[in-house]
Order: sequence, then C-alpha cells, then structure tokens
Amino acid sequence: MKKTAILLYDSFCNFEISVALEILALAEKPITVFGITKQAIRSEDGLSIFPDDTIDNLDLDAYDSLILPGAMDIRETIENERIVDFIKKFEKKTIGAISIAPLLLVKAFMAGINKEEIFEEGFSESDLTEMVGWDDNLRKPVEEGYIITGNIITSISYNFVKWALAFGKMVGIDIPAKTFGIE
Repeated sequence: MKKTAILLYDSFCNFEISVALEILALAEKPITVFGITKQAIRSEDGLSIFPDDTIDNLDLDAYDSLILPGAMDIRETIENERIVDFIKKFEKKTIGAISIAPLLLVKAFMAGINKEEIFEEGFSESDLTEMVGWDDNLRKPVEEGYIITGNIITSISYNFVKWALAFGKMVGIDIPAKTFGIE
C-alpha cells in the first residue's frame, strides 16, 4: 500500500488534519510526516511534532498522496522554495490542502505569470480570483464542504471533517460519515 505524505510547517493547524489522519490510521494506510528538518515543528495550538523525515529524503514512488494543513502564519512557508519544490513533486498525486494551504498550491503550480503583476505575497490578482474565502463561504457555502479539482481537494477550515472523508475516498478509503458525527 502506498503512503500518504504529511507536510508540516511552523504554526500548522493540527485540528484541520486530525480527522484525515484518523481515517488513514483506521485504514492502516501508512503515513510519513515531513518537515524541513527533523527538529520539532510547533503547531498553532502548541503541539510539537517531530517529523519522520526531511523534505530532502522523499522517495516519491512510495507515495500516492499529500496532505497540507493550514497554519496560523504561512508566509515563511510560501516563501521557502524547498517546500514549494517538495509540493511540486506531488503534482500528479492526490493532494489535500485545507484552510490557507491552497495558497501553497497556487505558488507551486502557477506558471507564465508576468512578474510585474504579482502582489507582495507572490500572487497575482488572477491567481486568487477562483479561491473561495472565509467570508465568501459564509455568505454562499460550498454545499459539499470541499472543492475537488482533478486530483486536488481543498476546503475551508471548519469543514475539516467533510474534507477528510472526501480525501479518504480519493485515496480509496470509504469510512462512513457517521463515524465522525455526520449523517
């Protein structure tokens, strides 16, 4: 069975990926937690996690998927080319990105952008036009609770259970929604 890579970075949001990790564990699907180094990574709620490996030691053929959690502050992560390069390697694999993490996907997979049109954060206005933000989703919620585009699934943070269940299905794990209190 192929593994799922979990990429963690400073101030990652633990609760957003907790159900996805439980689904993988229930199915006995192996995971590897990656970080820039093997030093502890502190979540936004104060949990410290030691990665299993560094982003430099990826055997891509061993993986069929990647999970990217949100974070309290993702600016340093977005600006780290080593992290962006790591994400690019998963372009043809299933990718689950939640909360602010889809910005990492915009950064990793944008091409042909006129550098004069890019905002300080590294994105153009057109890069961000299709993104559904917090306020947008409150006004007009995405019915399913997530958006699937090809091999990528994204969601707003508070739909983390629906997102996790759908991510599970994308990697061949069908756990009943009622397992996590959803009918």
